[in-house]
Amino acid sequence: MTDAGGPAGFSRRQIMATGTLATASVLAGGYAYLAGSPARHPRAGAVSAGGARLRLTTAPDLSTALARSGLPPFTPVTAAPGDVTVSPRRVFQPFLGVGAALTDAAAYVLTRYMTAERRRALLEELFSASGRNWQMLRVCMGSADFRSERTGYTYADGAADPSLSGFSVARDTALITPGIKEILAINPHVRVLATPWTPPEWMLAGGTFESSDCTFNGRYKAPYAQYFVRFIEAYRSLGIPVWAVTAQNEAVGGTFTALTPAQESDFIGAHLGPALASAGLGDVKIFAMDDQWSKAGYGRAVYANSAARPHAAGIAYHGYAGSPAVMSQAAGEQHLTEWRSLVSESRAVTMAGMAGGYIAGGVSNWARSVILWNLALDQNGEPNVGKPGRRGVVTVNNTTGAVTRNPEYYALAHLSMFARPGARRCLSPSYGPAYLAYKTYPSDITTTALANPDGSVVLYVYNGAAHARTFRTIDDRRHTGFTATMAPGELSTFVW
Repeated sequence: MTDAGGPAGFSRRQIMATGTLATASVLAGGYAYLAGSPARHPRAGAVSAGGARLRLTTAPDLSTALARSGLPPFTPVTAAPGDVTVSPRRVFQPFLGVGAALTDAAAYVLTRYMTAERRRALLEELFSASGRNWQMLRVCMGSADFRSERTGYTYADGAADPSLSGFSVARDTALITPGIKEILAINPHVRVLATPWTPPEWMLAGGTFESSDCTFNGRYKAPYAQYFVRFIEAYRSLGIPVWAVTAQNEAVGGTFTALTPAQESDFIGAHLGPALASAGLGDVKIFAMDDQWSKAGYGRAVYANSAARPHAAGIAYHGYAGSPAVMSQAAGEQHLTEWRSLVSESRAVTMAGMAGGYIAGGVSNWARSVILWNLALDQNGEPNVGKPGRRGVVTVNNTTGAVTRNPEYYALAHLSMFARPGARRCLSPSYGPAYLAYKTYPSDITTTALANPDGSVVLYVYNGAAHARTFRTIDDRRHTGFTATMAPGELSTFVW
């Protein structure tokens, strides 16, 4: 494999995304480049990661999925242009894990279309350490557009009630909170991220509940902050700790409710952050924006705001527009919180965007976690309200309860299965132009890599070229490596 203009071991794109910005990350609240990590570094190629030393392979048409094979022996090698040189001692942000959203729709599908035994088996497969090792879960504060009921709800519907005397999460307890608790029983370390789609209608200045481009009535910022406090406290009383919140889903575009950068900054800085701290909930993180890569300027403006900055931990991004390269400025913690594929896409296109773009591109540009949209939908992409043609991470047949694992499932599994607590992204190269959602797909070898605390390496590689690629994978701790060939559209994880 060759790379025009790329220095040996890593490309100009990868240097821009990682190496040259490592020091700057200290100023931005990120994790700095560490030369000589204190983690133990066994001889390259030694048995590690719980004894794993293997290659995991999935074909774009899923004819081969999570197929395991051994790695060739590591031999001494001198790096050359086009090689995939991994630097496990050059580490960056911690990697927290992957997951998806347990929307009302997903909870409905899991509960109504599956037996308890089948559901438990699927959740064990997804969230257990011996399964796909998911560590993240996004939940909606009230209704989203993927739900089982035509009419949505918040936790304080009805007449204006600034004291929130009627606040209640009771409707969540039918499907959603039992599902979360079942997941936490399998993996109590799962981090729960909560996001509202809309405040109660009486808090709106314009528009009607869950119509696009609603606007917020600023006089209710204090009650709305208490709305978050009540939600977190109610969930904790049910045994569900909330790890983080965002102020509003897709606030920039206003689906459902729009906030200006000034509004979100003031809400976080003068109301939400102080309210959480006063309630003893200061450990709950707040992430700004929760919208597209293409709207990154909004997130950076909120994060840098003098009022919001003491309370905002970082920025949450969606992958529907723009490029993950915008996250390379590392404004605090960066998290990928939403993306879904369309049923009209081919499996190959989904894998290209999901594996090569959203995941590899995202993590290599400072994402600490990777979350997709609906955990599960039925074979018709339902239930939903006005959002046809979407696909869940898994599909559950609404008659038989049979589970289909979609490309998204495999794209996540390839990164999560061998990531250990304390894993950090380490330097690895990518070639070709940067991913731009739905416009520029990976056209060459795209990678991201994790260094586990025990010194083992997880190298995630997507071949976006239209033909097979042969390249050398090198561990620069001992300057040893092996040769690998990947078919077009193939996703492989190399673990040693």
